[in-house]
Amino acid sequence: MRFDEFTAYLERLEATSGRNQLVQILAELYLAASASEMAPITYLIQGRLAPFFEPVEIGLGDRLIVAAAATAYGRPREEIAAASRHLGDLGSAVRALAPQPRHPSPSVVEVHRRLAEIAELSGAGSQAAKLERYAALLQALDPISAKHLVRITAGRMRLGIGDPTVLDALSLARAGDRSLRPLLEGAYNRTSDLGLIAATLWANGERGVDTLTVTVGRPLRPQLAERLPSPEAVIRKLGRAGVQPKYDGFRVQIHRDRDRIGIFSRNLENMTEMFPELAAAARSLPVESVILDAEAIAYDPESEEYLPFQQTMGRRRKQGIEEFSRAAPLRAFVFDAMYRDGTDLTPLPYARRLEVVTEVLPTPDRLVPAPLTVTDSVDVLTRELLDNISRGLEGVVAKRLDSPYQAGARNFNWVKLKRNTSGRLNDTIDVVLLGYYRGRGRRVEFGVGALLAGVYDADRDQFVTISKIGTGLSDAGWRELHERIRGLESERRPPRVRAMMEPDVWLEPQIVVEVLADEITLSPRHTAGMTADRPGLALRFPRIVSFRSADKRPEDATTVREVLEMFALQRAPGPGPQTGRSAQRQVR
Repeated sequence: MRFDEFTAYLERLEATSGRNQLVQILAELYLAASASEMAPITYLIQGRLAPFFEPVEIGLGDRLIVAAAATAYGRPREEIAAASRHLGDLGSAVRALAPQPRHPSPSVVEVHRRLAEIAELSGAGSQAAKLERYAALLQALDPISAKHLVRITAGRMRLGIGDPTVLDALSLARAGDRSLRPLLEGAYNRTSDLGLIAATLWANGERGVDTLTVTVGRPLRPQLAERLPSPEAVIRKLGRAGVQPKYDGFRVQIHRDRDRIGIFSRNLENMTEMFPELAAAARSLPVESVILDAEAIAYDPESEEYLPFQQTMGRRRKQGIEEFSRAAPLRAFVFDAMYRDGTDLTPLPYARRLEVVTEVLPTPDRLVPAPLTVTDSVDVLTRELLDNISRGLEGVVAKRLDSPYQAGARNFNWVKLKRNTSGRLNDTIDVVLLGYYRGRGRRVEFGVGALLAGVYDADRDQFVTISKIGTGLSDAGWRELHERIRGLESERRPPRVRAMMEPDVWLEPQIVVEVLADEITLSPRHTAGMTADRPGLALRFPRIVSFRSADKRPEDATTVREVLEMFALQRAPGPGPQTGRSAQRQVR
């Protein structure tokens, strides 16, 4: 497949807003591809060269792309930069200025290979070499292809394609319907690699996909917890359960295969180099290979106290790593083991997997087994909850002791129970920023007056609105937010967004923020949970608590189903003083 043929499909995808049409067009693209093209195509439509967990970056930001385009087309850099500002998109600016090439389009595999070679360049003189090779690649492409090459390089595709859309399209292309979605999704949960799944499906069929197993070095998609409002509700649902602290840190998945170490975030980012103390601890474990699930949290070695989430997240940086590891060292509380020495542990009951954790962590230091209390008592669970909160932790997670590890699933095998300082049981909601309003008065100088936020509708692979947010940030915070969202602005509503409200500026759904609200209410203005016979849901008096984009993808935001369950729990009566509406008016 030539690259210009590939980008013709991208043009059709960009012009389409309906999800069914997106699936159909993407399926047509896959049907036109060979087995050897499936992986490159799948990565490129995501704006990547490899799966997300592989740290492969082209290494050309907007400024360098402008410089390369100026070299390729013999235009002044300022002309290209000005066109980008005018059109609101660097890809569109390059398309407007690019001439028609003299030679036929290279293949999509060749373009992927040349980009990968550019990404591999490093060391002295690498920037000049990257610019030279990228300019040569631009010269080989027609204007439409150049536009999409720039968007791939910048990681801003604007196609409205999420992981479920890719899985549905693969099924439609292979089987003629979406019947293969469960098989493909299961493989994706085990491997986190859509390109691998696409290539395997085309080369080896469904049986080949089914044989894709848990492998050290490829992170599993994490298992997630459901919510319940009270200790009484948890015991009614789970009966006898294992109870562990819920740490206010960030999720890490630790992989070791002999001397090779990989540490991955909840959203599958490779963070190994950022956390040398955790890598060193994993290297010393008495195993040849292992995959562990843990919560990492920074602590003050002098006071022996754990640090708040925002300080913990300060460790996610590429500069000054050694200094930060000394000033705010990490301790990872390991609560699961999914693999050890050639054996997939995910089918085993949780109680047995916890035994493996203690077996592979004989001398806890940086890696510590998460403590476990087994109980079927409401009083004991309440005591554990209050004790953990008094120590500055978020609460507890209760788990069925006989449950397997279900990668990518969110169900009642795990249940989280949290409480804020007011003493009411509650939970925050993670929302995705979908647009902003410029505001009036002092807010005009910040660039942002209020935000349109939404949650994820997993059934439809789209984002639906749930709130307009105007509080929770300082003046400096609003200015910082404006800088964060500047590159995500869109002239039209993104294809994966369903909304009735119209902000001044739409945003590509990428930034996740944690919000606290007084309650969930019905609203005819918002589309979260809206059906033909039911209005949508909205948050009453929402305020921003923290940014979560560093450890959560937009698809990891709170889902519509979760919000509906929280709304039902908020309205339902319950036994005891900490259940029912009085305990659930504040949603956290």
